[in-house]
Amino acid sequence: MELARRVRPEYADRLQFRDTAHIREEIARCVPLYDGIQRLREGGDSFQYGGPLLCSGWTFPTPDGKAHFKAVSVAPRELREDQFLVVTRRGKQFNSMVHEDVDPINAAPRDAVLMHPGDLRRLGLREGDPVELVNEHGVLRARVRTAAVAPGTVQVHWPEGNVLVDPARRSPLAKIPGYKDVAAVVRRREGLDAAHHTESAVRP
Repeated sequence: MELARRVRPEYADRLQFRDTAHIREEIARCVPLYDGIQRLREGGDSFQYGGPLLCSGWTFPTPDGKAHFKAVSVAPRELREDQFLVVTRRGKQFNSMVHEDVDPINAAPRDAVLMHPGDLRRLGLREGDPVELVNEHGVLRARVRTAAVAPGTVQVHWPEGNVLVDPARRSPLAKIPGYKDVAAVVRRREGLDAAHHTESAVRP
């Protein structure tokens, strides 16, 4: 709260929450869909926004009460021969990030770029080799690590990979960047080798 008051002092008088329970009460007041969050008191308490069952009785909030499905045609991403599709988010890290130097899910360090073994061989790289991921938005210094990812695709940690994301290209309604629509060239960083790794390459 202190940080929020310093950032927006003109709203300081509105930021008078006693504790987290008070914040949850405010959420329920402002967003009726979240009614129930104010009753979370102890570990293990839970609630389902919108009620225990969404669309109970198979009745949907549409004019005819039925669910409506729409097919969406997504144009394939055109990549140059030397480019990889870069994925910077994972479902297992939804609304979160890796807070340690080693990812607890796959034991990869923060500066790891996960690559298909065939792509590693094609580029003449070995496990742990220092590389750069480069596009028109930025450069990410990393070390390659084999993983079960699709050929032609590399995966990096978030938020480190944000340097490669186009900050101006966003979804029209939610204004979300294309975290899974990033292309970059992977190239070896000269002057370094896999055996001597003394610092995280993606941190200042």
